Formats: sequence, C-alpha cells, structure tokens
Amino acid sequence: MGGLLAAVTAATPASNLILGKAMGSTESKGKLQWAMTVDANKCDPCKKLAGGEFPCEAACREENNTPLYGDERYDIFWIRVAEAKPVELPDAGERKIPLLCVHCEDPPCVHVCPTKASFRREEDGIVLIDEHRCIGCRYCVVACPYRARSIVFKEIPDESWTNREVPKLMLGVANKCTFCQHRKLAEGQLPACVEKCPYQALTFGNKFDPNSEVARIMAQQRVQVLRPNLETKPNVFYLGV
Repeated sequence: MGGLLAAVTAATPASNLILGKAMGSTESKGKLQWAMTVDANKCDPCKKLAGGEFPCEAACREENNTPLYGDERYDIFWIRVAEAKPVELPDAGERKIPLLCVHCEDPPCVHVCPTKASFRREEDGIVLIDEHRCIGCRYCVVACPYRARSIVFKEIPDESWTNREVPKLMLGVANKCTFCQHRKLAEGQLPACVEKCPYQALTFGNKFDPNSEVARIMAQQRVQVLRPNLETKPNVFYLGV
C-alpha cells in the first residue's frame, strides 16, 4: 500500500485527485449496497496492541486467517492503518487512516480478470474472488488503485488458521477484504474490524437504507472517497482526512 500511503500523505483539502467529496450513485438505488464509513478523527487516540497491530488489523487477521510471515514481502493485510501526515502542513500531526478494499461499484479488478474470478455480487455490491477460478495472474493486483489485493505466495502455517469456520486462504491466488461476507450481515452482524474498533471509528451498513447509521453519516456529514478522479465509485467513505 506504499503508493496509496504516499498519495494520502500528500493530500490537502484542494487535492481532489486524491480525496474528493463523495457523489451519490444510482447504480444500486433501492437495493442493498453494503458500505463503510471511516472517521479518522476517532482513530487518532488508537494505539497498537501488544502484538504490534492496531485493533482493527488484529481483529481482521483473527477472523479471516490472514497470515504474517515476518517478511513484509509476503505478509497479508486486508486492512492496514497508515500513519500519514500532509506534507504541505508541516505542523500538523500524523493521522491514522485505515485502508482496505473499497468495494467499488465499477471495480477495475473485475474488468481485468481473464477468468472472471473477481466479481461484484449483484445482490449486495460486495466485490469478491472465486479462489477456484483464480489462476494467480495478478492482473487484479496491478489494476487495483487502492493497493488492496494480495497473493498468497507461501503456505499458511496452522497457527495462522485462527478461525476454523473460515477456510485457509489458497496458495497462489488473489485475496482481499470481503467485508466479512461469511458473517450474517443481513441479520445485523458486523465485519470484525467494525465490531472490535474500540473508538467506534468504523461504521457499516446499507447506504441506501435511510435508517442505517452509514446512511445518516453520509447525509449529515462531509464524507470523502479516495481517488475520486478514477470514478470507480467506492463504498468506503472517509471523514476527517
């Protein structure tokens, strides 16, 4: 996620190529579209746990069995907290900015996939990967402008298989955040990162349900998306960046 971090680091209020006001989408209007809001203001006091990760990172890893090998070339993160600082505001403090797959409504990863392993689920807008169709070509990894995808290059040790209700990631194929789609989201269960956030900085829900917290935040506050110039229509929205 180095390139994306660099982009965030350089962001200023006038930098609309990196951060832009979220525009309404009608692609899924009247239907279900899972979305997340991230309030960077609430992330500021968050501290790393004893294991060296922030609570949202650790919760995601424990839930989804994403491995750490002790080598950043192979370590897999489905959510990563970037500690960024605007370069044009030298006196400003660092901001903690959780980065993850933004579940685009027009996802570049889906467009480039030669086997249609990457797809956007029509019923709820979550972008997923069919591991059995993925051939590990890495086109999607390169195409994703948010640096949200990884390839499993090494066997996952058993000690990383922390949640036996979720299968191990397959060797040699692409993977990424799924909004914890294996959970009963429609019944009110939340993605692990949202559930375990100690400062309620992450909010999850149907952005087209006016009674959802996500919809209320989007209607009442100024939210932004990353790289709006690409017109991918992300469904992760940021406040305070």
